[in-house]
Amino acid sequence: MTYALSLLRTAAGLAAVLAVWPPRARADAPRVEELLARADALAREARAAPDEDKARAVDVALEAYAAVIRRRPKDGKLVPRVRRRRASLLKHAGRAGDALAEYDAIVEGRARRKDKARALYDGGRLLERGGDFHGAGERYERAVEEYRDVIRVRAQASLARGRVLERMRRPREAERAYCHVVDKCRDEAEAVIGAYDALALLALKEGRSRDARRWLQTCTDRFAKRAARDDRYGRFVARLLGSMKAPAAFRRAAAEDPG
Repeated sequence: MTYALSLLRTAAGLAAVLAVWPPRARADAPRVEELLARADALAREARAAPDEDKARAVDVALEAYAAVIRRRPKDGKLVPRVRRRRASLLKHAGRAGDALAEYDAIVEGRARRKDKARALYDGGRLLERGGDFHGAGERYERAVEEYRDVIRVRAQASLARGRVLERMRRPREAERAYCHVVDKCRDEAEAVIGAYDALALLALKEGRSRDARRWLQTCTDRFAKRAARDDRYGRFVARLLGSMKAPAAFRRAAAEDPG
């Protein structure tokens, strides 16, 4: 009962905001943020709701987010931001198909290129987690090919595409996807180090220990100076290098086959 009353109070506050909403398009920007903040509060309550109340709580929060979109349906910055939050809540509720529809709406609607690219990548991640590697790969490929100027997402999507291609037992295509990250996304340290790690692991899986050693050495040479920097970025790169899986796998392989 306590939870239900709390939900009703929050929803009532949202209704009050909507009731006094002025028709102006831009003078009401603070009120848009207020409405969004109330929707976020409802979403937090929905995530914490007991199982017997969760479905209703999620629907209330989703409607609150929809109200924000209805106020600014052509806002290319606001709408994608709200749809991402709806997608996050839908994923939490186990409604993957509805979450995917939110990402698709960003891609097909009015949005900045970086938001469209991110939506393709996020949709791919959702499909990948669900075991649809073909569908995930298609979305990753679109992010790489259609949004080449969005470098960070392009790097992440190419790395993820290599991962699903490996899962689909297409190692040579996976290798090309990893090499794309290494060659074309040079400033994206996280994705590039991840690609080197994946290339070395793939080589070890195929018994190409010399190639694995080469990939690991190239990665070390490329990032050693950056990792040695005494600043936040240097520590970040050092952590990335330290989290690689291939070095330990290489040592295990060498111990099992000293020759």
